[in-house]
Order: sequence, then structure tokens, then C-alpha cells
Amino acid sequence: MRKIYVIFSSTDLKIGRMIRFVTQNSYNHCSVSLRKDMSEFYSFSRLYLSNPLIAGFAVESPMRYTLSSRTGVKIVEVPVPETKFRAVERMIAEMSRRSEEYVYNYFSAAAYLFGAHFQRDNAYTCAEFTNNVLKTAGIEMPKAANIEQMEGALKDYPTWEGRAVDCFSGLEGSWGGDRYLEHIGKRRSCVQIAKRLMMLMLGHA
Repeated sequence: MRKIYVIFSSTDLKIGRMIRFVTQNSYNHCSVSLRKDMSEFYSFSRLYLSNPLIAGFAVESPMRYTLSSRTGVKIVEVPVPETKFRAVERMIAEMSRRSEEYVYNYFSAAAYLFGAHFQRDNAYTCAEFTNNVLKTAGIEMPKAANIEQMEGALKDYPTWEGRAVDCFSGLEGSWGGDRYLEHIGKRRSCVQIAKRLMMLMLGHA
């Protein structure tokens, strides 16, 4: 058996705090790691700290979550058969290779607050992506599960909960290829935002 790690997080950012206020849930974001040392996550999230509207498929460093001591995490260890683990690896490798073709599903994120869901080609929220990974791994999950529903579905698996700075204390400086702290100019930001919104609008259910 191999193991997939699901990381739920309470990010200490304005959008994260707003989501938790509206949903009344402890966590607002989720990611997946295929590594026992937790040195690399996969999710759909903002690519740069400075601009929440530039978002899509992201290879996240755990260092993102140590920038604030108030960020909490819940890590769930999910054992899966080797064949299913390889299927997840292939899926994530393909998404990494074609990362520019994927966009964050802003429509679905907004609709989630009203109990709705919008499916678009090559577009996911963090919850939609994580749910898809778990289904690919052969884990029975609710359709279009939100974070709270995923927590419920995974409640019987081994879980660790606490501060991100404590959990990832041994990985200081391990940013890898994560561009999270990179600053980009206003012009580049506008081009990126327009491109991603156009990709999402042209997608079809």
C-alpha cells in the first residue's frame, strides 16, 4: 500500500478568513501530497501571494503555510493500492506538464457560498481537485464534495492537526519551484487575470 496525504488548511489571508466566516468551517483550503516528507503539495490556488486572482494548478511548497504562525492544518493519511497511487501520479504529472491549460474555477468558488456548483473544462477549485484525486485513488467520496464533506468522508483515517509552523518546521527554506513570493508587475498581472478569466468563460459544462 502507498499513502496519499490530504492537507486541509486555515490560511491566514483575507480571502481565507472570509470563506471560514461564511462557511463556519475551520478550514478554507485543501491540498494533496504524495510525499511522506510533505515537501511538495498539489492544489488549485493562487500562484502569487500578492495577487489572489492569478490562480490555477499549483505545485505548492509547505513554506506557504509557515508564513503565519496562525495558520492551522489538518493532515489526513490515506492508504491506497499501488496501482491507484500510480494512477494519481500519472494524473498529477500530466496536469503539471499542461499547467498553463488549467485555471482556477472562480465561478464554482463563488457559487459554493450559495450551495451551487459550476463545472468547467480544465477548471477546478482546491476542493474539486482534491476530491478528484481521491476518487482517482479509489476512495469513495461524495459528488462535488466541499471541504467539510471531504473531512467527514475521511474522518476514519489517521489524522494530525495543529499549527503549520510546527508540522513543517523541518522544511525551512524548501520552496522548490513554488513562485508564491515572486512579485510581478501590474501589466503582467492584468494580462494573467484577463487570460484566466477568458479561459474560464470559454470553458463549457
